[in-house]
Amino acid sequence: MSVVTPVKMPKWGLAMQEGAIVEWWKAEGAAVSEGEDLVDIETSKITNVCESPTAGVLRRIVAQPGETLPIGALIGVVADADATDAEVDAFIADYQASYVPPEVDAESIEILRLSTVEAAGRAIRVGRAGEGEGAPVVLIHGYSGDLNNWLFNLEPLIALGPVIALDLPGHGGSAKDVGDGSLKTLADTVAAVLDALGVAEAHLVGHSLGAAVAARLAIDHTGIARSLTLIAPAGLSSTGVSEEFLSGVIDAQRARDLKPVMEMLLADPAMVTKDMVEDVLKFKRVDGVEEALMALRDRMVEGADAAALRHDLGAIPSALIIASRTDLIVGEVDESLLPPGFTVAWIEGAGHMPHLEKSAEVNALIADAIKAA
Repeated sequence: MSVVTPVKMPKWGLAMQEGAIVEWWKAEGAAVSEGEDLVDIETSKITNVCESPTAGVLRRIVAQPGETLPIGALIGVVADADATDAEVDAFIADYQASYVPPEVDAESIEILRLSTVEAAGRAIRVGRAGEGEGAPVVLIHGYSGDLNNWLFNLEPLIALGPVIALDLPGHGGSAKDVGDGSLKTLADTVAAVLDALGVAEAHLVGHSLGAAVAARLAIDHTGIARSLTLIAPAGLSSTGVSEEFLSGVIDAQRARDLKPVMEMLLADPAMVTKDMVEDVLKFKRVDGVEEALMALRDRMVEGADAAALRHDLGAIPSALIIASRTDLIVGEVDESLLPPGFTVAWIEGAGHMPHLEKSAEVNALIADAIKAA
């Protein structure tokens, strides 16, 4: 009997409810391999590629470019080459007749339970999810980001236990006072947040600036890091952080100016959505944000914090670095700068945000690091 396999609207992250078809990379009748790029799909957060669930022939394109469908909806069909048209048509008819769109669950959209914690003299927005008594996973975002940058990573991490995501000073819903903008100030603030929450030990996961903060936290607050995962870390390359990007975020006042800056973040510029650009513009309009970003930029460009971090890395017994060789923001991680115990996992086809661009691969690496700790 012929095998007929549905291509469904994927669910990328707990908050995703629907996606829009952008472009099919394969035509009907084309042979496809398992995992091969099939179709670009746009969500409110990012445009990403849906891969073929199996090897075979793309026998039907059910959803056309421009159509928006709920998760789980049939968008195409891959089948054996010898499957008859009648078999494929019957499969589609049966699927469509039995498919029920998932109910919109307000609780699942609001993945993180948000609150404000007073720490180091600052109000810091914190989001918590997951259950259990073990050491939580603590997620620390990068420059100009916020805790929502982790939406594609929360589901597998919540399955492991409690998760805490926070907005760094100067970002998101946190106070815009960044003090001197140093890694030490940011790390001490995160430590104060964890202390206020009664967390003595955590699995630290940071991205970009947040990765440098996580490493500084692990160095300065001995014993707090059960495990340490650094994604596209700032300060660990020989090239330094891109001033073009840092200043571009600050200087851009309109979407058409900010979009090419945001495109530097991703290996495929087409993944940048209108919503992604608008979210950053809205953030920049908040009082105190541009001053905070300028202070952080100046500190990163000056480079002393990064040099001190590299000097002190030997105090960390082990860490996983997840990086891309085509990262335009922080550059390629220089493995010669790393002490024994540090492991680098290179992600192909990603830029500066592999946790969004290649979330499944990155999520598996983070989970393995946590389980091994």
